[in-house]
Amino acid sequence: MAFKSSAVTNVSNQSYGTQPSIDDQMAALVKRVGEVKRMVLASPLYWESIELLAKDEILRGVFYAIPDGCKLHFLKRKIRPPMRKRLNPFMSIMMTLLSPVSFL
Repeated sequence: MAFKSSAVTNVSNQSYGTQPSIDDQMAALVKRVGEVKRMVLASPLYWESIELLAKDEILRGVFYAIPDGCKLHFLKRKIRPPMRKRLNPFMSIMMTLLSPVSFL
C-alpha cells in the first residue's frame, strides 16, 4: 500500500487565494491614475493612460512601482506621439526627403 505524506496532502489542499476580478483590477487602475499629482481628470492624457495601462500588464506594474512624483512624467513619456507625427506635414515631408537613404 502506498503511503501519502501529510505534507503533500496539506500542500495540495492549500488554497492560494484568488486573483481580483477584472472589474476590481480596472477600478484600482482608474483610481490610481486619478490620484496622480497634477493629472487633469477627464483630459486626453487621463483617458489614454487608462487605456494604455489596461492593455499592458508590464507597464501597469511599472506604473504602480515608480514613485508618485514620477508617475505623470512616465505617462506623458509613454503616451506622447512619436516626433515625426508631432511635426507639421511640411516638416514631416522634409525629414523624409533628408533622411539617409542607401542607393543601389
